[in-house]
Amino acid sequence: MTSSDLEREIEQTREHLGETVDALAAKMDVKSRAKETVAAADKRPFAAGGVLAAGLVIAALLWPRH
Repeated sequence: MTSSDLEREIEQTREHLGETVDALAAKMDVKSRAKETVAAADKRPFAAGGVLAAGLVIAALLWPRH
């Protein structure tokens, strides 16, 4: 392996590591992910309402009754 091959491999490894760190940082940024979810729900108000209604129906069916 020549020194240029080694340098190229190191550079590729650095790029891959940088992408991995960026992806992990994005996953850990809960506030931004929540904002994206809210923004996406704002674009689909009927879908968000349907999910909420379905959740309420499921909760009503599974809620323990005395």
